Amino acid sequence: MLLFSYLLLGGITTGALYALVAIGLVVVNKSTGIINFAQGELFMFCGFLAWMTHVQFGLAYPLAFIAATVGGFLLGIVTDRLAFRALAKTDIVGLVLATVGLAFVLRGTARMIWGGKGDYLSFPPITSPEPVMIGDIMVVPQQMAALAGAIAIMLVFAAFFRFTRIGKIMRATADNAKAATLVGISIQNVYTLAFGAGAAIAGAAAVLAAPLTLLYPDMGFSFFIKGFAAAVLGGLTSLSGAVVGGLLVGVIESMAGGYIDSSMMEVAPFLLIMLVLIICPTGLLSLHKTRDV
Repeated sequence: MLLFSYLLLGGITTGALYALVAIGLVVVNKSTGIINFAQGELFMFCGFLAWMTHVQFGLAYPLAFIAATVGGFLLGIVTDRLAFRALAKTDIVGLVLATVGLAFVLRGTARMIWGGKGDYLSFPPITSPEPVMIGDIMVVPQQMAALAGAIAIMLVFAAFFRFTRIGKIMRATADNAKAATLVGISIQNVYTLAFGAGAAIAGAAAVLAAPLTLLYPDMGFSFFIKGFAAAVLGGLTSLSGAVVGGLLVGVIESMAGGYIDSSMMEVAPFLLIMLVLIICPTGLLSLHKTRDV
């Protein structure tokens, strides 16, 4: 019971972070129709921004959170301007390669700025790293803080899309870009907001993840792969699917590592995804339905 509760909590916490990365991917994909392969590097870069703000400059953790989120939003806008809008009239392959190129630029820039400070940088914990026993359940306060933060971000983001005018405009554009254009919505501005929002979510996720892991320039790829897997599992057009997919990937990864072997942590989630996609090719909660032709 003790091991199960520890693995379950760890899996849910990690899965919530994967879900945030997946939500960022889904937001961009729903609005523009492409996968932002620089999402992981945006996550990594924002993590270093938070570290610089909190550790080097000595500012409080909430200010580091704001700096990383705002920095992510601005980086997302740069992504749109440099890697999407400038190549908007090219084919989808050109757009995807542009985001891949941007990922390498961000990784190289991070290595140039922070690489000389050591291969791995540690982020101070928000709460006590020592586990606490609640009955027969072992709880790690640091994980609970990250989980609570991830849930809060998801709720804020859901409320933004549901109740704000800008959120409704983004939803309308994602549902039907041509109809949105006919009613006077600027599609290009919506695309910019989508990239900005997706990167801001990556920045917020990075600040929550930083105290649980080590920061290094190549960390973004691992989080991107897991976030992309979560988005595919839930359906690349479904925000709720991204959440479900992220939690499933995190829990399965944790359970496989705890009960089978640590080497299975990287393999088990993808085996599940292969099985799910065989049964449901568009993902668990995708909005697109398959049809016979």
